[in-house]
Amino acid sequence: MPPHETDSAAELRARLRRTWPAFFLRHGSFTPVQRRAIPLVLDGQNVLIIAATASGKTEAALAPLLEKHLVGKKRQPAGIGILYLSPTRALVRDLYERLKEPLALLRITLGMKSGDTGPVSATRPPAVLITTPESTDSLLTRAPQVLADLQAVVLDEIHLFDRSPRGDHLQCLLRRIETVRRYRQKELGFQRFRPVQRVALSATVPDPAGVAQRYLADDLSKTAIVEAGGGRALLVDVQPVAGLEDVVRVLTRRAAGRASARKSLLFCNTRSEVEQTAAFLRDHLPYDAAIFVHYSNLDPAMRKQVEEDFAQANVAICVSSSTLELGIDIGSVDDVILLGPPPTMTSFLQRIGRGGRRTGVTRGAALVRTPLEAVRFRAMLDLARRGKLLPDHLTQPPPAAPFRPSVLVQQTFSILKQSPTGALRLADLRRVAPPDFPEEQLRRILDHLTREEYLRPGRLGEWRPGPALTELLDAHEIYSNIGAGPRNILILDAYTGRILARTDRPRFRGEALLMGGRPVEVAWRDRYRIAVRPDDRALADDALSFLASPMSLPLEIGQAVALHLGLQPGEMALLHDEEGGVLFHFWGDLYGALLAGLLRAHFQGLGEMGPVTRLNEHALSLPRPLHHLPPWSETQLRRQLALLHARLEEHLQLGRFHALLPPELAYETVLAHCDLPRFQRLHQSSGIILPEAGLRRALRELL
Repeated sequence: MPPHETDSAAELRARLRRTWPAFFLRHGSFTPVQRRAIPLVLDGQNVLIIAATASGKTEAALAPLLEKHLVGKKRQPAGIGILYLSPTRALVRDLYERLKEPLALLRITLGMKSGDTGPVSATRPPAVLITTPESTDSLLTRAPQVLADLQAVVLDEIHLFDRSPRGDHLQCLLRRIETVRRYRQKELGFQRFRPVQRVALSATVPDPAGVAQRYLADDLSKTAIVEAGGGRALLVDVQPVAGLEDVVRVLTRRAAGRASARKSLLFCNTRSEVEQTAAFLRDHLPYDAAIFVHYSNLDPAMRKQVEEDFAQANVAICVSSSTLELGIDIGSVDDVILLGPPPTMTSFLQRIGRGGRRTGVTRGAALVRTPLEAVRFRAMLDLARRGKLLPDHLTQPPPAAPFRPSVLVQQTFSILKQSPTGALRLADLRRVAPPDFPEEQLRRILDHLTREEYLRPGRLGEWRPGPALTELLDAHEIYSNIGAGPRNILILDAYTGRILARTDRPRFRGEALLMGGRPVEVAWRDRYRIAVRPDDRALADDALSFLASPMSLPLEIGQAVALHLGLQPGEMALLHDEEGGVLFHFWGDLYGALLAGLLRAHFQGLGEMGPVTRLNEHALSLPRPLHHLPPWSETQLRRQLALLHARLEEHLQLGRFHALLPPELAYETVLAHCDLPRFQRLHQSSGIILPEAGLRRALRELL
């Protein structure tokens, strides 16, 4: 298809005759990404749009979809016409607030659904629904008919779903929606099935063709990929801090400096750290600034109030976890402060990109508590400024992202909830599984769930809910693949009964905790509820804690650190010490754990019984120096995987229901997600060097 860059603004306005005034009139024109993407969407193509934050991606998708499918059409869909899927509840609400005015001008009904809102009406659903995958799953179990006439799906921030359990969940949901639509079209007498039009949006996608194939269409000839460049200059200072007192000094200096940072967004890596930092700032900040706290476990009304108050404040600091990485409207942000490096490059770019959106310059500070954090931050900045630094054999993702079968456990439960007969057949699960997923494995999953009493046999060829599943169904804990377990504890306001947050750890009456950066006392508790009340006199020595997955350092960041220190691709460094040696592999946590297992077996084979231990994400302690890696052995690798697979699971995103898979399938899944061919390429292309004096000093600082 010829490129559409030559379409003039006037021609594009003519094609958007109805939606132009509502979406673009106040801007007067189109952004570059809108000029390129809108004609493709109007032509009915599936489109992946990749462009920087605040480039107009949402309008580039939604305006042409409304023009094509809803606005001014004689036959309106009986149910939801456009489904807009976002990764977080906060972003769902933010998008709803942004879009309700233009859709009201077009007389198109708009709704939102998430864990923070009420249900969608089955008799009068909105024409456009903004929601999450988890709420879509819930909607499919309760009222699938509202999706029978669906015309288009928008997948927002697709990079946050891809190659994760939520991405696999999303693919299953899209298949379930198409099944509902297929039945509907047969009822209407359609001779040929018309699939839903799909548009995906992202600021950064490392594998555009793969994403398009996984979420838009198996046949890439039916999709278009629009990539629009653009970005802002990065002015990020890496500054050491010994404690929260130093964080206060950094904030004070930046507030009084030439740039005069009046509104700062401070990111922490854990929710407990958010609480402790906010509480310290309230007590020790020497200038008058409003202090806000934002993370996902807080009650939705509290988060919304924080977003609104921070946006309106003149001088303020918002201490946040990853929840504010996305494009939620919190007004202008002068300065972004990162307390410790985030776990991934994508997260780093999202966080640092929240500042200076109207100035063309991103200003921020990376606060480091150890030399290890400092070198990781500097490596991330190298990647952000210069792009790809690593060789292809280390940076390319596997050709196909392995599907996580644990998602099919969750889908089994959800389909049972949806079933009008209360039963599930193998064909029902076959329709939502990937086309190439072996039927024999589907049977293994169902048989194992039956042995574990999550299912019980029904009539011939049917399964029904078993006693272990009933409690999950009653608690509505079957719709999500997020988190480590299906149970959590509600935190309530002791005076009003209002839900304030959710946690994974029980607390006891009289305990003093930090919540929202303020001390509270546990007033009472029962099995799944804890009530708290404010207590400014209490000395809270603990923050409300939440179960969190370990932050595993990926191979890409480890290799970027090595390059930043002066090592060449494929080089590892060995330091001698009195007890043996320290090997700096820079392979990340997952492959570092595999390497440790191989080296442990190697030394044992030589009669050396000293330990091989992990010093940090970059380095291993060896019982004696090693000047080259042992020869590659597939047999030895398989032996180590059999020993280590349970430990490796924590470095892989395998899904909330992974523990309910048959053990042999769970093991096969671990192997698939380790990407062993990539590990072999890494092993066979790496060599060990003895570093010069300057590099030796830099490496010792990391220990």
